[in-house]
Parts: sequence; C-alpha cells; structure tokens
Amino acid sequence: MHTNKKEAIQNLIRRANEFILCGPSADLDEQSAVAVGYNHLVVQFKRLVTPILPPEPASRLNKIEVVDNIYSVYAAHAELEALIPEIKDALAMLDQSGFPTHASGFIVEPSLIVTLEGLTTSNYDVASLIRICKEINSSYVHGNVLAVVLLMRTVLNHVPPVFGCDTFAQVVAGVGKSLKESFEHLENGLRKIADFHAHRKIVSVETYPSAAQVEPFKPQFELLLQQVEFRLKTQGVGKQEFGGK
Repeated sequence: MHTNKKEAIQNLIRRANEFILCGPSADLDEQSAVAVGYNHLVVQFKRLVTPILPPEPASRLNKIEVVDNIYSVYAAHAELEALIPEIKDALAMLDQSGFPTHASGFIVEPSLIVTLEGLTTSNYDVASLIRICKEINSSYVHGNVLAVVLLMRTVLNHVPPVFGCDTFAQVVAGVGKSLKESFEHLENGLRKIADFHAHRKIVSVETYPSAAQVEPFKPQFELLLQQVEFRLKTQGVGKQEFGGK
C-alpha cells in the first residue's frame, strides 16, 4: 500500500519515540545493533524531513551523526528528541500528500536567507538581518502572525542604511519607478498594519490577526530583501543606478 510523505514522516516520529536503547554495560553486539538501527532511523529523518524544515532546524538535523558506539546514539537521540516538536510544526503545514498547504511555508524563501548568509561585506553586518528573517519564518510556521508583522516592520526600519538612507520612507522616495510602487506597498500597507497592532489598546473583544494580513506583502518583502542583497554585492554603486528608473 502506498504511503505518502506525510504518513512516512509520522511513522518515523513514532519509530523514534518507540526506539529502545540499551545501556553502556550491554553486550557489545547489542550496542552495535542499536547504533546501526538508530543510524538508519537518522538517515531516513535527514532524507525525508530536511526539505520541509526551516534552515536552522534543518541544519541541526543534518549535523546529527551516529558512529559505532552507544554514546553517539545517546547524543543523537537527545538532538532528535529536541527537534521532534519543530518537525511536527513543519508537518502541520503539509497536506496529506506532503505538499505545503499554501504556496510557501515561509515568508522569506530559505534560499534567499542562505544567499544573505554567504554575503561578505565590510560596510554592513547582516547577522541581525539574517536572524530576523529566520525568526519571521519560525513565527510564521508556528502561527504567530503578530510577531511576523512586527518583525517585518523591523526589517523596514533596519535596512535603509544599505540604501544610503535613514528611514524607509526616504528609501521609497529615492528608488526608481520600477521599485517605488512595491516599496510604497510596504511603507503604506505593511507598516500601517504593524503600527495598528503595536499601538492598539486592550478591548472587551479581541481579534487576533490572521495570516491573510501578512501574506499579501510577501512578494514585495522578498523584492526588498533581493534589492538589499544586490546593494551589498555591489557596494559603491551610486543610488541613481540602484533599482532602475
């Protein structure tokens, strides 16, 4: 009977939870059998689960190694056990066929984060920007929409120096026509939604924001980050050359 990807991952989680370890005083053959069996389980997790995880937990999963001793099994078991909640969260974003329930499980595409991590620049340290992007994705996967919109506004406040500006409003005013409309959408739309939620007072009936309030800004937000990447790669390019006409 065909088992789809989501069911396969659920079975892996069940097997991990039910896996029986042995003690360090056990027979060496038993220890070796446990190590081989757990290594097989870890390999399956890496192959099936890594593609659905955000970059940080995916990296942690891929670093798990089992060698031919019981102590490496204990270490791998501890790491995998700590990752299970994040794996379950990622799994909840998939339909029964193993595909994302919406176009993308992230606000910031993981490949773009990887590109930012690979940048080398003497003028700007992108470590905070990368961490914010990862927190945006983590919050989005966990359904923390309020955190997502506030962190996206944080990025608007964080990146203007890359454009030679102090505020994002100045960035909007200075870019060419090909970017202005997209950046205005962030400044006049995303920022206003974030400001509303940041400054509203408690009332008798509360309504928590839904993902629909942030998802319409994903294309423009991605475009902004791509332009930041471009600017950092081409330090010294005049502002009039940046972003088109």
